[in-house]
Amino acid sequence: MKKVNTGGLGDAANKVSKRVHHQDIGEEQTTRRIRESSGESLKRLNIELPEDVHKELKLEAVMKGVSMRQLVEEMLRARYQ
Repeated sequence: MKKVNTGGLGDAANKVSKRVHHQDIGEEQTTRRIRESSGESLKRLNIELPEDVHKELKLEAVMKGVSMRQLVEEMLRARYQ
């Protein structure tokens, strides 16, 4: 008779959990965590854009090598500072 290993699922779940826990977080999340730890409060703004504007924004962000959030934040800071 073959011995069946029934503990494999628990071990696999632990390994996945450790991998997820140790994964690098994105630049955006890193920036957010730094701001939160420095005491700068953040507010969320959700907007709907026409598809063509969204595509232009996305294209510019890709060309500059930044996230769309970073690009919008730069635009707003330039306008309101």
